[in-house]
Amino acid sequence: MTLTAPDCMQPSSPPDISPRNDLPSADMPALDPPPVATDLFLGIDVGGTNVKVGLVDGSGVLHAKASTATPPLKTPDRVFRYAIDFAIRTMRHWDRPIDDLMAVGLAVPGVLDTREFQLREVVNLPGWLGQPLRDILVDTCQRPAMVVNDANAAAYAEHSLRKLGDQSLALVTLGTGIGAGVVTAGRPHGGDHGCAGEVGHIAIEFGDMALPCTCGSRGHLESYAGAAGVIARLRASMPEDYQTNSDQIDRDQISRDLYAGQPWTPRSIAMAAADGDALCLQIIDQTGDYVGRAIGMLGQTLDPAVVLLGGAMTFGGDQTSTGRGFLERIRRSVTDTTLVQVGGNIQVEFASLGNDAGTLGAAMVAKNLT
Repeated sequence: MTLTAPDCMQPSSPPDISPRNDLPSADMPALDPPPVATDLFLGIDVGGTNVKVGLVDGSGVLHAKASTATPPLKTPDRVFRYAIDFAIRTMRHWDRPIDDLMAVGLAVPGVLDTREFQLREVVNLPGWLGQPLRDILVDTCQRPAMVVNDANAAAYAEHSLRKLGDQSLALVTLGTGIGAGVVTAGRPHGGDHGCAGEVGHIAIEFGDMALPCTCGSRGHLESYAGAAGVIARLRASMPEDYQTNSDQIDRDQISRDLYAGQPWTPRSIAMAAADGDALCLQIIDQTGDYVGRAIGMLGQTLDPAVVLLGGAMTFGGDQTSTGRGFLERIRRSVTDTTLVQVGGNIQVEFASLGNDAGTLGAAMVAKNLT
């Protein structure tokens, strides 16, 4: 989607954005204030649990951020009011005029209609379906505004960080579910139906023996490599009397407790694997193979320059040998399942920006309006 000036919805009435006292007050972490006369952009990242906001300069530096719980705010207009109040208070603290705030970007979860800027499907945001989000955002903030899917916002932030220009990037998030943000030719890509990047529902196994997916189909990546799928595969592979060897039990109370019937999580699987547990290592390797197959399909279709891995289930990421082994397994699977021109050129790495990616990406999308 091209972000051109006619699409950005300029405000049609005089600004009225003085702070209000009926909303949560946004704390202002002591980040470095921007240089004088720097254009600023407000990023808003809305989830079912929290709203995150931040002020970002044109080079992608985050200068202030805040967050608050989503449920008390409830409605889009109250969320946007909280965000603009944060911007006003912060800029006053810096002795900066509000005129230095150039545009506002909003990142939202779910299926976003990128023509009408309305959510067609979303979980945990009651009252947001079908709302004209960009119109409300412009009316509330009195600034040019853009709305983008949250996965695409995070992907665009990572893309901007790497200064990839008109190259393409996909950010695959691994957790309870699996999805991807997609940037093609340097722009966030939501697809004609708001469903671009649904890699969790790429089929990687076929036939009656393929695992069922929560969507009602079978064999989808999420069934095998989502958190629940990983734990289910571990349990299915574990003999009823499976135990770690006695040496490991003596030195690792955590693993002993887990095998004794405590709840498994991706984190505990990673911890057991780090202690040399063969079955957990095998499950992580298999997960890497499955994720690599899906990335290979994505690579054959989009041919991106970079594919990044983020989310809560990277088995420690680049901070642990288990996470690094997981990444190498994915790379090998990508190479084994693609043309050499694709698999030999895609850079597969871990994402860098963490929890700030959605806020940064929303602000950087807004920057494209100016």
